[in-house]
Amino acid sequence: MSEQGSIYLHIDYKIGHYVKIVMDEVFGIENFRNDITRIKCNPKNFNRLGYGNLKDLILFYTKSSNPIWNEPREKYTEKDFEKLFPKMDKQGRRYTTVPIHAPGETENGKSNKPFKGVLPPKGRHWRTDVETLAQWDKDGLIEWSSTGNPRKIIFADEREGKRVQDIWEFKDPQYPTYPTEKNPDLLDLIIRTSSSENSIVLDCFCGSGTTLKSAQTNGRKWIGIDQSVFAIKATKNKLESVEGDLFVAKPDYEFEELEESPAANSL
Repeated sequence: MSEQGSIYLHIDYKIGHYVKIVMDEVFGIENFRNDITRIKCNPKNFNRLGYGNLKDLILFYTKSSNPIWNEPREKYTEKDFEKLFPKMDKQGRRYTTVPIHAPGETENGKSNKPFKGVLPPKGRHWRTDVETLAQWDKDGLIEWSSTGNPRKIIFADEREGKRVQDIWEFKDPQYPTYPTEKNPDLLDLIIRTSSSENSIVLDCFCGSGTTLKSAQTNGRKWIGIDQSVFAIKATKNKLESVEGDLFVAKPDYEFEELEESPAANSL
C-alpha cells in the first residue's frame, strides 16, 4: 500500500470489534481514523431477542499520517439551512455570524492591534490581521452587535456543504445482482475522498464489481480479485454498464484466471 493510501474494511457488527484488534496491530492504532456506522436497511420487525440490526461497520485506517484526503461534503437540507443560517439579509440571503477572535493572547504581530478602536477580549486575539478585518468590514462581511462586538458574516449560499460525519445512510440495493453488493454512492464517497485521479483502487473481494465500476467512472485505476465464477461474471456485467468507450477497441483492463495449487485444493 502507498504511504498515502487508506483501507476501508466493511465488516459485520458481530465480528468487527475483534477484527479491529488485528487491524490495530497491522496498521497501528495511531493510523485508526474512524469506526463508521453504515445504515444498511430499513427497520425490520423480526421476532428475536435483541434490538433490530440496521447497521454494519466500516473500519477506516490510513497507512501513514499523510494520506490522500479530499474533504467530503454533503449538501445542506432545508432544516440545516434554518438551523445553521437563521438570519436573513435585505436581499433574502441566509447567513450566520461567527466570532472573529480566538483563544490566546499575542504579544507581537498584527492580531492583537485595535480594530476600529476595539481590542480583542482579554485572553484572546483576532483570527487574522487588522487589515483583513477592515477589508471584511468594507465588503459588508462584519456584523456589529448592539454592544459593539464584531462578528464575521457567513452566507449559506457560499458554503459547499457540511462535513460528512461517521454515520452513513447508504442502504443496500433492493434487488442486488450479487449477495454482498454495496450501494454505489457509498463507494463513490470512499473513492473520491481517499484517492486521487490515477490512484490505484484494490478490491480483493470484488463480488459484484461495484467498487471497480466506481473506480473506473471516477478516473481511478483499479485491481479486482475474486475466486467465484459468479462474482467474475457479475463484475464483467457491471463493467459493461459503464458509459463511454470502456469496451471500444481494446479495453484498458484484462481478466486473469489463476490456477489453484494442489496444496490449496487439499485445504
